[in-house]
Amino acid sequence: MSDGPPMRSVRNSMLTRPPITDDIANRMPVWEALSSLFLDTDVSLSLDWRARILARSPYSIAELEEILTEEVSPVCSWNLLSIAGEWAGFDPEWLRDSILRQAERRSWLSRLGRKRILKSREWHATRALVEHLGTGAGA
Repeated sequence: MSDGPPMRSVRNSMLTRPPITDDIANRMPVWEALSSLFLDTDVSLSLDWRARILARSPYSIAELEEILTEEVSPVCSWNLLSIAGEWAGFDPEWLRDSILRQAERRSWLSRLGRKRILKSREWHATRALVEHLGTGAGA
């Protein structure tokens, strides 16, 4: 019996996950699926695809939301404000490199407005479908 605090489950905490650079294989499909929320098109058309990718990932809903707000939103949200925004999908190499660069220079200022995406109708629909399908993390 341990005298210390209980250990957090690996599946329930981003704190116990490997650093982004050591988890790229798991994150790439998640980054690509979540980045589809920022395309300048009817993103509801990719709901089923996006939810299936996210449900198959090893991440819980809370972890997916953290990846969305802390990793994907900072590099893709500009697209929603662009007059001639990306509509076909972000280049996977650009997405990976941009997220990794952004992760190195996180600051409190860069966190402003990130959680706005969690209030979007498309994220609510995606989250509901992922919860229905179940996630690899069982959350």
